[in-house]
Amino acid sequence: MPEFAPGQRWTYHTRPGEETSTVLILASEHSPENGGPDSPVVHIRLDGLRLHSPHLAGGVQEDLAHSPVSEAALKDSVMELIQEGVAVNEDLDGLEDWRDAYARGEAGVFTLPVKELVEAVEQAINATPEPGGHALFRKSNRR
Repeated sequence: MPEFAPGQRWTYHTRPGEETSTVLILASEHSPENGGPDSPVVHIRLDGLRLHSPHLAGGVQEDLAHSPVSEAALKDSVMELIQEGVAVNEDLDGLEDWRDAYARGEAGVFTLPVKELVEAVEQAINATPEPGGHALFRKSNRR
């Protein structure tokens, strides 16, 4: 398997109904806080999803613009490299936001296979926290 590099598009083991979904590699880096050189983090974009969301008109989200995932989880998920040289510059805002949050200890890395990552995000988007409870994902407005 080739090394992951920005601009690569891969097929992966998808959820049923998302067979045309693909992974686009945005960046790959090593994170000392995440275990050092043996624990690379790969930043990906997912396209072609059918992610159910009550927060969108039409109720379906078709992409995840940025998800940090462990290289090991990504290797277990991808099947075939189908394209190289895809421009990724427009997708890097999420990566910079993640780096800032990670440096503050407010962000992490997914270690799930990609299709389980999508499932976890979908569950979080659709979860209604108990009164006084905590949401699985919480975002604050830093501006």
